[in-house]
Amino acid sequence: MDTVKHIGIIVAMPEERVALVKRLQQVKRRLMGGIPFYRGMLADRLVTVVEGGMGTAAAALAAHQLIKADRPNLLLSAGFCGAVRPGAQVADLVLCKRLFTDNENGLNEVTLPGSELITARLSAELQHRGLRTWQGSFITTGRIVTKSACAGTLPGNLPTPVLEMESAAVAQAATAAGIPFLGLRAISDDAAEELGFSLDELTDEQLRISIPRVLFTCLKKPRIIPQLARLAANSGRAGKNLGLALQQILPML
Repeated sequence: MDTVKHIGIIVAMPEERVALVKRLQQVKRRLMGGIPFYRGMLADRLVTVVEGGMGTAAAALAAHQLIKADRPNLLLSAGFCGAVRPGAQVADLVLCKRLFTDNENGLNEVTLPGSELITARLSAELQHRGLRTWQGSFITTGRIVTKSACAGTLPGNLPTPVLEMESAAVAQAATAAGIPFLGLRAISDDAAEELGFSLDELTDEQLRISIPRVLFTCLKKPRIIPQLARLAANSGRAGKNLGLALQQILPML
């Protein structure tokens, strides 16, 4: 077992976790510090998927727990994202070529040493296998921000920017531990899909989905119900491609 590569994957939501864990064999679940770990095998690789929760704080904690417990050979931030500019479509895959944090201090780039070559190679392989794939820019935001507002703050030449909430924290934990990092996301909402609600209307203080808050928001804003249904369907498509991508690229990692 010592010669088997161990890939650690941090996701935020159950839908992302299910899309990946269903591709694994011999899956075993355990709790580490209250965080669910799902360990299994795929393509002769040991894979641990950690469902850490939404936001940078939750992602950082999950990444540190995984590194402390297992010290994988590579740390992957995976899940869904929203396209900021036209181009990438729902269910398209985006590999992290550049990574930024967006907070009250503005936009700041996170260094990703040695990731450009592997990102280009994986992107070419996924494209060859018929999966629409972009080498993009992950914008990890710790605040509620609209796509239009975000687009206005980004350099015009930034390749395929997407919004998400965890990758920078995972990358920083990986770098601190001397472990390679990779970001892989699937588009759940394209640039034209501006959300009619804010995340804090649907989640509790720990950014966990709260069914009472979802129901209350739907009663208060019934116009968002069709959008929520559409996003759920889009997430299903994105999750399918996310799982396929993992299955295709794992032998290359």
